[in-house]
Amino acid sequence: MKSNKLKRLPLLTRDKPGPSNRFGGFDVVLFIILLVYALLIIFPFYYLFVVSITPLDIYSETPFLIWTPVISFESYELVFTNKHIWNGLGITSILLFGGTAYQLFFTVITGYALSRKGWFGQNFVMNMIIVTMFFGGGLIPYYVLIRTLGMIDTIWVMIIPGAIDTFNMLLMRNYFASLPKELEESARIDGANDIQIFVKIFLPLSLPMLATIGLFFAVGNWNSWYNGMLFNHSQELKTLQQVLQQITANTNSMIPNPNPQKINSDSLKTAAIFFTIIPMMCFYPFLQRYFVKGIVVGAIKG
Repeated sequence: MKSNKLKRLPLLTRDKPGPSNRFGGFDVVLFIILLVYALLIIFPFYYLFVVSITPLDIYSETPFLIWTPVISFESYELVFTNKHIWNGLGITSILLFGGTAYQLFFTVITGYALSRKGWFGQNFVMNMIIVTMFFGGGLIPYYVLIRTLGMIDTIWVMIIPGAIDTFNMLLMRNYFASLPKELEESARIDGANDIQIFVKIFLPLSLPMLATIGLFFAVGNWNSWYNGMLFNHSQELKTLQQVLQQITANTNSMIPNPNPQKINSDSLKTAAIFFTIIPMMCFYPFLQRYFVKGIVVGAIKG
């Protein structure tokens, strides 16, 4: 009996084959396609940067550059010392921080109210809000409304009308509705009121969704220009995007060039473009990890 057991031991201790390598030819092709796609996305930014640091004489000889043998940051010096750009940055910063907080506040409280069940007129209010996604009053009634409210040539015209974004509000509502009802019931048993339940329970749990719609609002406010174009005619109230549009249309009037024989006007334009996109490109990665989670949960639940 002992000899039979000893003969079976090698069968029990035999090494099992390891997992097969699944990185095959299709994966290589897919990797190459994604790499090419990434390079196509990055190359326009790279080319703009190369143009912004290229002197006029080199750019005139070879407009399509992969790299410049001579690097010059004089265009950035002119951009960073331009008063119009810094004034536009100040207006856009007010919209970015103040406008985003204002929009988040009204969007979140509206989404939370609509996620609660059982109050009278809920379906009617919900339908009236959804209608605004598909129908609008038109530009002329909108202009008359803004003029009647006295917001022409004020910074408020770029903040107050955008209090609630219907799409973001629906995402917020669905997210609140997806949270377990037992949390609210337990809090009410402990004596919490509606405000305490909202502030101490639902808001901390909704950070991914808040980061997601906050990113939407922040990008929208950073790129804001439409209301300013329609209602604000003072140069002091121009947003950064409006100033950029003026620079690309008429560079010499917006950024005086003291050395036109050396500094290329295209270099000034591309340097101004980089000035406007770099802050948002630096801000986005910090909230990117919340983006997919918030969108998926807010869109499919509720």
